[in-house]
Amino acid sequence: MVGGRVLVTDSTHVKANANKHKYTKEQVLQNTRDYVNELNAAVEADRNAHGKKH
Repeated sequence: MVGGRVLVTDSTHVKANANKHKYTKEQVLQNTRDYVNELNAAVEADRNAHGKKH
């Protein structure tokens, strides 16, 4: 977040940890395009299942 990148989240609840001395650094490889395509496919499937417009 500090690096100026865009942060996109879903409605998942995450417990906050305000302890400055207890943390772990992890590097996570994510392809946002794949995630967005997966979400769009789920929306499309839901619309088809409920007879809604595209």
